[in-house]
Amino acid sequence: MKKALLLVLVLAATVVRAQPAPGSFEQTWTKGPAWLRDAVIYQIYPSSFKDSDGNGIGDIPGIISKLDYIESLGVTAIWFNPVFVSGWIDGGYDVIDFYRVDPRFGTNNDLVELVEKAHARGIRVLLDLVAGHTSDKHPWFLQSGEDTNLRYSDYYIWSDRLPDRKAEQELEEMLKDPSYMQSTTGKWMKSKFPRNKFYYKNFYACQPALNYGFANPDPSRPWEQSPDAPGPRAVIRELKNIISFWYDLGVDGFRVDMAASLVKNDPDKAATIKLWREIRKWSDENYPERILLAEWSSPKYCLASGFHVDMSLQSTSKKVRRMYFDKKHQADGGSYFSLDGGKPSVRDLYGNPWPEDKIDRTTTPAQMLKAWADDFTSALDWTRDWGYYAMLTGNHDHLRLNTGARNSPDQLKVMMAWIMTMPLPILYYGDEIGIRSLVDLPNVEGANHNGKERAGGRSPMQWDSGANAGFSTCAPEKIYLPVCPEWTPATSYPLYLQWKASGAKAPTAPGAITVESQDTDPESLLNWTRALIRLRKESPALRGDGFIVPIINGENPYPMVYTRSLYGETWIVVLNPTGKKQSVTLPAMTSLSTGEVLPRLSAGKTSYKVTSKGDVVTMGPTSVFIAKI
Repeated sequence: MKKALLLVLVLAATVVRAQPAPGSFEQTWTKGPAWLRDAVIYQIYPSSFKDSDGNGIGDIPGIISKLDYIESLGVTAIWFNPVFVSGWIDGGYDVIDFYRVDPRFGTNNDLVELVEKAHARGIRVLLDLVAGHTSDKHPWFLQSGEDTNLRYSDYYIWSDRLPDRKAEQELEEMLKDPSYMQSTTGKWMKSKFPRNKFYYKNFYACQPALNYGFANPDPSRPWEQSPDAPGPRAVIRELKNIISFWYDLGVDGFRVDMAASLVKNDPDKAATIKLWREIRKWSDENYPERILLAEWSSPKYCLASGFHVDMSLQSTSKKVRRMYFDKKHQADGGSYFSLDGGKPSVRDLYGNPWPEDKIDRTTTPAQMLKAWADDFTSALDWTRDWGYYAMLTGNHDHLRLNTGARNSPDQLKVMMAWIMTMPLPILYYGDEIGIRSLVDLPNVEGANHNGKERAGGRSPMQWDSGANAGFSTCAPEKIYLPVCPEWTPATSYPLYLQWKASGAKAPTAPGAITVESQDTDPESLLNWTRALIRLRKESPALRGDGFIVPIINGENPYPMVYTRSLYGETWIVVLNPTGKKQSVTLPAMTSLSTGEVLPRLSAGKTSYKVTSKGDVVTMGPTSVFIAKI
């Protein structure tokens, strides 16, 4: 009990300290518009949400038809993955035209209609901005490859030679891949254009990097321009033009893809921070209510760059990943939020046994919890003045919460309570009903290349018991990706089909993974998610500016306990993701001398009794206790 109390005091003292930004940068802005403080963001992968025309791919009219549902969740903003004209080699992140909606989704008029109808419901709209690269089919790139003195010539990075033997070896290795245009190996790609032999890429080979310059240009490498050179400055002007074009049409902000990657050879990110601070200053002067979110996962740099929000990504840091998955991104064990209490994962994504040398038997759940708590509270220290740090249920680049052995509504309710009581949650479409993340799905538009099983996080939204789970009226073989509306123990799509063929007699939970089956069920995951979002609206302490203090119970990692507080109001959250009863004795947290604290929201069997020896919290298997104290 003394250890728990000591950590509470230390963290409480730490979290209120303001810190300087990296380098010599100072804060020159307010934290952000007031609406962001109370935000819950809903992420939609547009191809997978709702198909209105029966071609098997989601679209904007389909999203518009579901705005009443989105409003019913209680979310305050929607973030869409890229909707711009694309080559669709990397799921929309290979952009061909930043100023036009891709015809697969509709038209610019459709998007403006969506924005207007969302605004009428009090919901803001955020788009995805691919700032660091384009498609190799973009007109800018095609012109840039022709000559050195055209309008877009210096929008990209070209060279007639590779810089060193390492680059030569990486290119040789990449070109051996039959799908080399979807390869992330190396930094250079062989050119087929008359201008030069090679171009610099940003991710896949089909995604040439836009030229924001090199922080430390080498005079012996003429392609390395300064960030202040005319070419990089022209690209920054273009970036502002793209942002202002959509802001003028009513869009409320952008999530920026690979935000830290713009300026090259920038190890301390000083030049990249300077670039984004220029964008923030310009944006605040012209569009003060708009926001920028970043894919960065390092708030000390991201928020110093002027972004309003950074994201705690599940795969970027082991400290975060081990809460969701094991070190190989499974959820068959080996993570903090697992039914078996964090025992090592012994099977891979496909259900096959791991070789013994692949099994991590060294990291305990207590270490997982403390590593995350230390990292997260340190990150939140920066958010007090600079911006916000968002937690995600999932996203388009990761497996979903319903993965591996974590595949029942009770388990998912515990994880949902964790994320929805964080300062700024982002809810990935379908996680509110528990869509199953399967592997071995078809590799659609680059989802699964380079060993990343991303298709499982992009399967269609599951609306009802009709064909294709209500996503599309197309023939099943034409659907964008398969759907999995059952609570199945299967881990991969082939195993799922075998399970279905055998009669599907062993589901792991009652009901179906559809909006229709859960909408009116008070015990469903969907209505649990709605209740959590409603609870956030009751108290500022549970929203963006509320303090969070984890209470670590010595070497016992379960249950997880933390408080949220602001303006003299304090809530306690207790979570038990395991399949066993867990209990903890806390220092006195209430003004009661003895008695029982009743939950404001709970799941499973729980009790909170105030005794003369401390507050005793008893948590049944897969349970949640949330109360104001």
